[in-house]
Amino acid sequence: MALNINIFGSAVADNAPDIEAFSINELMQMEVSSASRKSQTVSDTAAAAFVISQEDIRRSGATSIPDALRLAPGLEVAQINASVWAVTARGFNSRYANKLLVLMDGRSVYTPLFSGVFWDLQDTLMEDIERIEVIRGPGAVMWGANAVNGVINIITKKAKDTQGNLFVAGGGNQERGFAGYRHGGRIGDDGSYRVYAKTFERDTFVNAAGDRLHDDWRSVQGGFRIDDRISNDSRYTIQGDVYRKTIGNTVTPQTVLPPFNREFSFDDHADGANLLARWEGNFSDGSEFMLQGYYDRVAFSAAALSDSQDMVDIDFQHRLHPNADHDLMWGASYRFIHSTTVNTSAIAFTPNSLGYHNGSVFVQDDITLIDNTLRLTLGTKLEESHFGNTQVQPNARLMWTPDQVHSLWASVSRASRTPARGEAQANVGLGGVPTGLPAPFDQIQVIAQPDPKLRAEKIFAAEIGYRTQWTEKFSTDITAFSNHYSDLVMFRRGELVGLTQSLIWSNAQQDFTTRGIEIASEWHVLDWMRFSGNYSHLKMEIPQDPLNPDIAGLSPRHRGSLRWQMDLPEKIKLDFTLRHVGRLHSNSQAVPAYTTFDARLAYEPYNGVEFAVIAQNLFSPSHPEYKDSSALSLPSSAVEVPRSIYGKLSWRF
Repeated sequence: MALNINIFGSAVADNAPDIEAFSINELMQMEVSSASRKSQTVSDTAAAAFVISQEDIRRSGATSIPDALRLAPGLEVAQINASVWAVTARGFNSRYANKLLVLMDGRSVYTPLFSGVFWDLQDTLMEDIERIEVIRGPGAVMWGANAVNGVINIITKKAKDTQGNLFVAGGGNQERGFAGYRHGGRIGDDGSYRVYAKTFERDTFVNAAGDRLHDDWRSVQGGFRIDDRISNDSRYTIQGDVYRKTIGNTVTPQTVLPPFNREFSFDDHADGANLLARWEGNFSDGSEFMLQGYYDRVAFSAAALSDSQDMVDIDFQHRLHPNADHDLMWGASYRFIHSTTVNTSAIAFTPNSLGYHNGSVFVQDDITLIDNTLRLTLGTKLEESHFGNTQVQPNARLMWTPDQVHSLWASVSRASRTPARGEAQANVGLGGVPTGLPAPFDQIQVIAQPDPKLRAEKIFAAEIGYRTQWTEKFSTDITAFSNHYSDLVMFRRGELVGLTQSLIWSNAQQDFTTRGIEIASEWHVLDWMRFSGNYSHLKMEIPQDPLNPDIAGLSPRHRGSLRWQMDLPEKIKLDFTLRHVGRLHSNSQAVPAYTTFDARLAYEPYNGVEFAVIAQNLFSPSHPEYKDSSALSLPSSAVEVPRSIYGKLSWRF
């Protein structure tokens, strides 16, 4: 279920337990912190939350963070090519899906350049992930603008839970080769540290004809984490990463000039580093505080655009208890971003270098109306952004738990998405449109132009959820939602000057509505066998516009998955995953529905040593999931995700 399905197994132990380690009731008491910035049991969270544990990641065979996110209900995860994904929640999917906020240990990886996430740059040692918390629905009070349709927080293990050594290695037909090493040790009586390094190379994908493309992916990355105490009442964390990526691309520019279908292949390069420090503790009055700061730098060089971005973020929160019925939290944050682009004929920013600030304050109160039965949460955030106007983002949540096995919650929220720098300051060439006239009048060039006065997109969301534990071995979670959007940033027709037609980013005059239902359930059939499944239905009421793609068709109406996990004798583990995704049918997408089947067989001959064989996409040699419809270029045909088989060795010592 959306709060206790897939959260079995230890979230902190380096050696994950077997299926029988936790009962359904114990799973519902596991903790989630991203919904309210404080630890709550999953059964006591008034939000559509889901936790992907380390055990889930390991047994799924996922080699990347987006692949692991396929385990969560309500998330749309579609692979575009070997290194690029489209990931969102509750609709509006695209390569740069702009309504989903993604964090790693509380550090935002959402890029303000295009409003989205560069998934090919987000990585860590997969074995170091403690859990991935997925909050579907607005999370703006706690996390600010851009947490519109959901929040994902990738939480890594504490250093004390990664002591000793870990070595992983493997390879296969798509996974050309990968290896990782981690070492953890002690610092004094209370402190711990770890360091890690990893590398991988992934093979190219294919097109519909079976031809290999130039989209291979290579990465080298390393990092560290230190956890220690300052005093009995306070502790700190310092962690950081550094990486280098090489990402192949094969595209066909949008042009009507010969050769019409010529493909261009090139390598993108990206380098990045981040450093985060967090101080947590208690004041003398018993109230709790957290002060966090981080620096994040990303520099990438691509054929159409190069950019370097530096981000500094400071965040403070204070939690206090005025009386027994109130749990009050307030906080403030400040962010400075400096971005410098190298303009090309395809895309040009004006100015090409910009430094700007964002700031916010929030307050939230959990009010107990009836002890252990009824709780009301009220909160709001005030946020000032360089792009878009000042935003007030309130929410109200009500949680009713009549007994230990049933809970009902409801919420209403308002959130916003600030315009991207690209929407407010970039001119983008979109290619040519044939006129039918002789040269030199045979085409009209189309250019996307910015609007520096764009307003922030807004959402008003209403949600209701029900959780129940039918028996000690069977549980279900159901969520229904209705989202009402206004001021969506879309194209409007500009002036035709000579043979150049402009399309201008602007706020839509009409409103849009999406509705859906998400169901998830878990059944522990036997101590050694578990079934888990989920289904999501999405209806998008969005009028078609000839200047904009059919947004409703960018997300499937139906999605579902079923997992079957078994702990067999002789330390053998067997896992099967069946997943179905409905068709995409927008103007820019014509992707048929597909069904995939994955399998994993693992054997542990000695304590700390595991051999695993993973087979993915067994039903067909390849299938498309999403077409890259970015403004700069289009692939010559839908890239297809091929069948993958690889082996993996894990050795803890």
